[in-house]
This record gives sequence, structure tokens and C-alpha cells, in this order.
Amino acid sequence: MKQCIYHLVVFIFIYGCQSPSESNLNVEVDPELRDSILTNLKKFDENRDKKRSLKRAFEFIQQIKNDSLQIKYLKTLDYRALNSNSEIYLNINSLGKEKAEKYNDNLSLANFYWNLGDYYLTKNRSDQAYYAYNEAQHLYNLVGDYENYAQMLYNLALIQGQAKDFTGAEVNLVKVAEISQDTRNYELLYKAFSLLGVTNYNLQNFEVAINYYNNGLQASGKIEDAELYQAATYNNLGNVYEKMENYQLAIKNYRKALSTKNLYDRDPYLYAMALDNLAYNRLETGELQNVLPDMEKALDIRKRIEHLAGISISQLHIAEFYEFIGDTSQALEYAKAANTTAQENNNNRDILKSWKLLADLQPDTSYAYTTSYIDLSDSLQVEERKVRNKFERIRFETDEVMERAEMLEEERTVIFLISSLIIIIGGSFFVLYIQRSKNRALELERDQKIADEKIYELLLMQSARKDEGKREERDRIARELHDNILTELYANRMNLMFYKYKTGIKGDEKFGKLTDNLMDVEKQIRNLSHELSNTYFDEHKEFGDLIQGLIYKLQLERTHQLTVDDSVNWSTIASNIKMHTYRILQEAIMNIQKHANASFVFIKFSINEEANKIEFIIEDDGKGFSSSQKAGIGLKNIKSRVQDIHGKISIESRPGNGTKISIFIPIN
Repeated sequence: MKQCIYHLVVFIFIYGCQSPSESNLNVEVDPELRDSILTNLKKFDENRDKKRSLKRAFEFIQQIKNDSLQIKYLKTLDYRALNSNSEIYLNINSLGKEKAEKYNDNLSLANFYWNLGDYYLTKNRSDQAYYAYNEAQHLYNLVGDYENYAQMLYNLALIQGQAKDFTGAEVNLVKVAEISQDTRNYELLYKAFSLLGVTNYNLQNFEVAINYYNNGLQASGKIEDAELYQAATYNNLGNVYEKMENYQLAIKNYRKALSTKNLYDRDPYLYAMALDNLAYNRLETGELQNVLPDMEKALDIRKRIEHLAGISISQLHIAEFYEFIGDTSQALEYAKAANTTAQENNNNRDILKSWKLLADLQPDTSYAYTTSYIDLSDSLQVEERKVRNKFERIRFETDEVMERAEMLEEERTVIFLISSLIIIIGGSFFVLYIQRSKNRALELERDQKIADEKIYELLLMQSARKDEGKREERDRIARELHDNILTELYANRMNLMFYKYKTGIKGDEKFGKLTDNLMDVEKQIRNLSHELSNTYFDEHKEFGDLIQGLIYKLQLERTHQLTVDDSVNWSTIASNIKMHTYRILQEAIMNIQKHANASFVFIKFSINEEANKIEFIIEDDGKGFSSSQKAGIGLKNIKSRVQDIHGKISIESRPGNGTKISIFIPIN
């Protein structure tokens, strides 16, 4: 009887299914609560009333208010409870999944499902283990943890292989191999190739199985301490060649496995398996020397390590040996012992093999054995079909959930895109509106500047016209005095002189004094006429008059002093600077009127020739204000106008100490 591949599945599971490690507990939690948890975990680790310690630790962990911290402790407890096979495990795992789902911690949720799958697998509840691993693989894939995603696919393939869903197992294992190559996880890559070999062995694709085993050997070359992996692969290659009835190659590979250094001490399971397989294949070739001692040695090792599946297969092999040499009684004894061991272990495979062997050894009662064989075989096929159908339903339901999730995600994406488009369009209109408002404000500001300049020009024109009227009136009066009144006086004085000469009046002192007075009046009128004609009013005097007029126009009912430096030649200053200066003074005087409550105001214009700047100072003795106080509209307008003409402004003020505004304006 040939060695079954089941032994390899057990081997790979032992070395392949490793749950996620426990979490680090150096997290912030109430010190007293943390100490209580750690104390009970320590008692658990020291095998001191494990069940009670685990229960107490669970009770303390439930008191943690922070979900994130509670999940960390639950992961550690979940890992310990799994390994202890405690009844409280499902409660711990259920709370962990609930908290992780509530906290949207998909990675922790995947870890809880992984542990749950391991738990159900140890309980031989493969359908529930399959469901848990399937949930875990979707979550690991979702969070981008592809190494653990591949590990879950590998675990699913293990369960599928046990249920003889070899095609489904092969699909998952190919994915595992691809991901493991990409992530350079050579240990998992080796396991995937090995299980692909097992799968194709069961599908009787023997050449394909050999190819996968060789790929596994190649991958094992990149793993540290890979001797046990390689020994297992040689054992499984021997199984394939045994199935192909190439017993010499089978023997060669079993011997390679047994040549592994210290194999008996390092892995007695594998050593007994390879030794029993070697002896059985030597029996198949007709070689009997040391065959029975090797089989009995393998059986003794398996009994010592309590490897029940190994015990039943060893008993079957020894029964076949005795059948081969014609010792039917011994063959029957070992065949019945194998059947009993298999029944105790619920090992259906070896139950079937023992019944088949017993039917061959006892032809007269073969009907009963054959009937039992057929009934069990049929029931196993039905059960395996149910399990495969259940796997298919789990996959289908999971796919449906994933499709619905994808549809919801697509709907959310569409809603997001539409919302984004609406926001972008709305934002564009808003930006456009703001921009148009800014442009409108700029246009209004520009129009205001133009209007200010026109107003200033009108003020200058008004002042000029007023001065022109005054000048014309002075000229008219001067001409009138000179051409009319002075002429009349001169004529009258000459007539008086002529009259004196004609009448011969002499020595009249009074008469002479009158004519002298008339001459003095003529002289005064002539001087006045010349002064009126020569009076001028240049531009720099006009701008000073504008400022003086502004002060009185705004009715500054305070004692004030106005100082204008004569060196300021306003004719050389740009009109926009004069306009802004005028408006700044206007705004400052209005502020003084409204807010300062001042009794004295000092205004000064001067030229700083070195800096080529106009210095403009406005100072009052009013109530002042704090520098931390928010600036009013008036001050903001003054600052804005100073900025427009590239000037600088300094404001000095304190409550009760008045205010001083110093402005420096570039001439050019």
C-alpha cells in the first residue's frame, strides 16, 4: 500500500500556518489597569490557573475605554487564548472583531479572522475555518498587506486540498506563488510549490507535480536552515515516483530525505515517514532485507510521538509485508489493528484501506468489508461534495458582497466626482465673481483717483480764476488810478500853477503847500498803481493758499499753526502728489475734528534735499489713542494714499498725549 500525501499536508500545516504575533503592550493605559492585565497574562504564561487568569485578563481589558488600546490588548489575549484552546477564546475573538470593525481597523480585523480560522481548523471545522481565512484574505488585500494576503490564500488552499477541491486549491496556490515571488518571501514560495506538487499528485498530473517539487527545492536554496524543507520535498518526490511505480527513483529520494543531518532528532515525524516509505518501496521491488525492522522502527517512533495517522499507515504497511510473505494471521492482526487505530482517530482514509486489505485477506467475509468500504466511500464523497459546495457558496457570497461593495464604491466615486464638479463650477463662478468684484473695485478706485485729480484741477482752476479776477481788478484799479485819477490830479495841479503864474500871486505860503500836497498825492497814487500792477501770485503761493483755505473751509475751530517751507517749489511737484497731499491733509483735519478733541494743531511742509523728499507733519495735542487699537477708516485711507504715492508714514500716539503723523513723500 502506497504512502498517502496526507502526511505532507499535515507537515505543511505544522510549518506553514503561523498566526500573527501578539501586539506590543507598551501602550498608554491606566497604570493600575495595565498592571492587572499584565499580571494575569504572566500567570497564564506560567501555567498558573490558566483559564482563570485568561478570564480575569479579559475582564480587565473590557474596562479600557480607548478602542485603539483595547484592540491592542485584545490581539495579544486572542493570540494566547488560541494557543490555549480555552473556551473563552470565541468571546475574546468576537469582541476583538467588533472593536476592530467599529474602529475601522481592517488590519487588526484581518488578524482576528486569521486566528479564528486557526481555531476552527484545530477543531476540524474546516468550513468555518475556510470562511474565517476567506474574510482575512479580503481584508489583507484591501489594506495592501500582500504577504499575509498570500498566506491566507495558502491556508484556503490547504483546506480545499483536504476537501479534494484540488482545482480551487491550485488557483489559489498559483496566486500565492506569484505574490511570494514579487515580495521575495521564499519560504512561502517554497510552501506554495510544495502544495502545488501535492495538488497535482492528487490530480494524477505526476510530471507537473515533479516540476513543482523541483521548483520548491530551488526556492528552498534561498531560505536559511532549509534542510527540513528539502527533506520533506525528497519524501514527496518519492511518493510521486512510487505512484508512477518507479520504485528505484522513489527509493533514491527517500534515502536523500533520510540523509539529512540529525533528521531523527530534528523531526521524528518526517524521519519515521521517510523510513517507513523507504521500507515499503523496497518491499515493492521484492527486497526483504531489513524491511520489517525498518517498518517496526518507524511504528515504534510513531507510537512514541503519538502520531496516530502515522501509526495506522505503519500498521497497514506491516500487514502488507506479512501478506507478501504469506503470513496471513500476522497480516490480519496488523490490518485489524490499523482499522482500530483509524477508527479511533476518525481517519477515514486508513479505515477504507484497512477494510480493503481485510477483504483481500478474508475472502469469505469480504462482502461485509466491501459493503462497509463502499458505504463509507460514498458517504465521504457526499460529505466532500457538500464541503466543496459550501466553499463555493462562501466564495459566491463573498464575491457578491465584494461586487456590492464595488458598486457602492463606484456610486460613491460618481457622487464624489459630481460633487467635485459642482464645487469646481461653483468655485469657478465664485472666483469669477470675486475677480469681477475686485476688478470693479479697482475700476472704482481708478475712477476715484481720476475724480480726485479732476477735483484738484478744478480747485486749482477755481483758485486761478479767482486770482485772475483779482489781478484783473487790481490792473483795472491801477489803470484807473494812473490814467484817470492821477491825470485829473496832475491837470488840476498844473491849472493851479498856471493860475498862480497868471494872477501873479506870490508869497502865498498856503497856496504853495496845497500844490505840494497835490504832488504828494499824485506820487502816492502813482506808487499804488505800480504796486497793484506788479503784484504776482505764483503757483507755490496758490497751493499754500489752498491748504490755508482748506483749514478754514473745514472750520477747524481750534488754535492752529501752519508752517510752509518757502523752499517747496510746488510747480515742480507732480499734480497727483499734490492731490494726495491735499486729500491726506483733508482726512487728517477731519479726524482731528471728529475724534481728537484738540486745542492746538501744528502743520508743516518742508523739503529734505538730501533725501529728495517732502516732509509733511501733522501734530495735535488731543486725546490720542493706543497703538493696539484697531485703525479706523480715516487712518486706513491716509495710509492707502501714502502708499499710492510710494511714501512712508509714521504715526506716534498714546492715550492723553496727542498724535503725530509724519509723512515722507518722494519728490520724483
